[in-house]
Amino acid sequence: MRQARCSRLVLSTFLILIGVQGVAAVDEPVPIFLSKDLGVGSMSDVAAAMDRPLDDHWGVKLAAGEKLQVRTCRDFLRVTKSRFELQDAADWAAWWQQGAHCFALDALKGARPALRTNLGWFRFSKQAIAKLPPRLALLESPDDLDEVAAAEKSCHGWGRFDETLKVRVEAPDKAALRSDGWMGRLVLYARADIDGDGLEDLLIRRDGHATGGTAAESRVFVVTQLSPTDCTRVVRVMGAPDSAEPP
Repeated sequence: MRQARCSRLVLSTFLILIGVQGVAAVDEPVPIFLSKDLGVGSMSDVAAAMDRPLDDHWGVKLAAGEKLQVRTCRDFLRVTKSRFELQDAADWAAWWQQGAHCFALDALKGARPALRTNLGWFRFSKQAIAKLPPRLALLESPDDLDEVAAAEKSCHGWGRFDETLKVRVEAPDKAALRSDGWMGRLVLYARADIDGDGLEDLLIRRDGHATGGTAAESRVFVVTQLSPTDCTRVVRVMGAPDSAEPP
């Protein structure tokens, strides 16, 4: 009798495990979110968006002396892979600001629904934005980068790294930023598996400019969280190579 009860218990446990594994196996992928600011309604529109005319057209000169007209995101991305000069160096900051949209579209070309997420807690709120990596701040010097690296190593979020950071959420995917020495904006462009590891990532744009100077930049970040207990991390940065100042 005892053996029969043990057999039934083992069988029941086995069936429960099979059931649990079955549920995990058929879990729905995490839906992709795309901001209206991207100008695409679905992932199938991304390739076509790369060929749409930019708001401004740019004349550039490549290091080899060739002159080109940049009219689309595809043109922009092709030019940024090599050394170049703008016809008017005063347009340098505006060039990268407009190009941030192109970097975002390029990052999304291979995006897919995530198989799982450790970012289910993230909502576009003051509290959640404060937990993002401090690397999203406007950093103006090598010392700033060193401080950010130390903060991220200790898993300190943006709000803890910069206690002067003020966030005003304006929409479910947009916020105004103000900090000591700079101000700017944040846009959540997308949520998807962007780097192909199966985990949900955040595609975030940050525009910023110094309040006491001319420094300005626009960058796009891919942010992820590798486990439920891990901190958020920047895994990719797109934008001006070093700053928004011409080379």
